[in-house]
Amino acid sequence: MSTPRPIVVALAGGSGSGKSSLAKALVNALGVEQISLLPIDAYYRDLSHLSLAAREAVNFDHPDAIEMPLFGAHLAALRSGEQVDRPTYDFSTHCRATETIPVVPKSLVVAEGILLLADSTLWPLYDHVVFIEAEAELRRQRRVQRDQRDRGRDEASIARFWKRAEETFLGVGAEARRHAHLVLRGEDPIADNLTRLLDYLRVKGAIG
Repeated sequence: MSTPRPIVVALAGGSGSGKSSLAKALVNALGVEQISLLPIDAYYRDLSHLSLAAREAVNFDHPDAIEMPLFGAHLAALRSGEQVDRPTYDFSTHCRATETIPVVPKSLVVAEGILLLADSTLWPLYDHVVFIEAEAELRRQRRVQRDQRDRGRDEASIARFWKRAEETFLGVGAEARRHAHLVLRGEDPIADNLTRLLDYLRVKGAIG
């Protein structure tokens, strides 16, 4: 009997909507043996050839900042049951690291990020699209906390990145909302959203 191909779930939403937190909660609920994570943020283009000032000027929330062909190729490979070596990214220097992380296809592949549906060539690779929507002010507060804690950015830098992120999200990232099979509220407790997501996946036969 052939092995069923992995089911690919796109977990999209604006910056600070709660995508990463929900993805982690899903892994904790189902176990690492069932889920492969593929964050699109790992596929930022390497900017080591630019000065630091030039890197800071890049709009990292625009699709052009992501190496979409590589992300799509890796997603297609996982969907076909093949292992990939996903890149890693240093957000403090805006450069791709030399290390890669092996990602083995599991029964569920969860792609996570703002721009998952910004490139229409990726749409056929997703079996289910889940969108988390949340008010802009809540998302901004969460992004400030994350960028200070995880990415070593100062307040001025965070403000610049946030402005560009919102402009791009409203123009491109929000496209995912129109294609979503399930919409969750980012203001709701993670536990509640996890329950809704698990219920949806069970009804669709994506998990047992």
